[in-house]
Amino acid sequence: MGNLFRKPNVVYKTLTEELLIHCRTITGFSDEEINAEHTKFFSVTIDGRLRKSQMEILLGDYLPMTKRKNSKYLTDCVFSAIDTNNDGYIDFLEYLMSIKFFQTESPVEKADFVFRIIDKNGDNHVTQKELERILKCLQGYHQSLANINITDLINDGPKPAANAIVEKLDEDKSGVINVSEFVDAWLKDETIRALFTF
Repeated sequence: MGNLFRKPNVVYKTLTEELLIHCRTITGFSDEEINAEHTKFFSVTIDGRLRKSQMEILLGDYLPMTKRKNSKYLTDCVFSAIDTNNDGYIDFLEYLMSIKFFQTESPVEKADFVFRIIDKNGDNHVTQKELERILKCLQGYHQSLANINITDLINDGPKPAANAIVEKLDEDKSGVINVSEFVDAWLKDETIRALFTF
């Protein structure tokens, strides 16, 4: 998301009319929503450069209570997905785009964003280790669900579950899951959606 939506070295501390128009265009949010997120963003980071430690504060508003205890790991994953230009911080536009993806109703956009969160190193492939890491983070949450498909899958722990997911989704037998394989599974498989809905 980073360098596609922002200008280098711009802080966006002032919401100009031009910036509001740009934000509305890329997110579909109303001026009121943009103003509220802008106020929240700059209440946490004065210099307009959100760091991982600050992201956890903001992310908490968008996580269900049952997932908040895992917010540190999720913050790290989400931060890496949002900071696509790898400059070590998230600016206001990157933050606003992350909120859009958390709130999107589009299954394809949601699946793509979740894929990027799981794909911690950003190489456009999800490995068994990356799956294992996120499943471990969400293990307690998943065990509390009444979904028999999920509890059966994760019953033996994150490592066997990750292996089973790679075997199931890796259609080209490359040993990793690419974005199209993940999106396809997200659209067709209720268990995959339930496992990775944040």
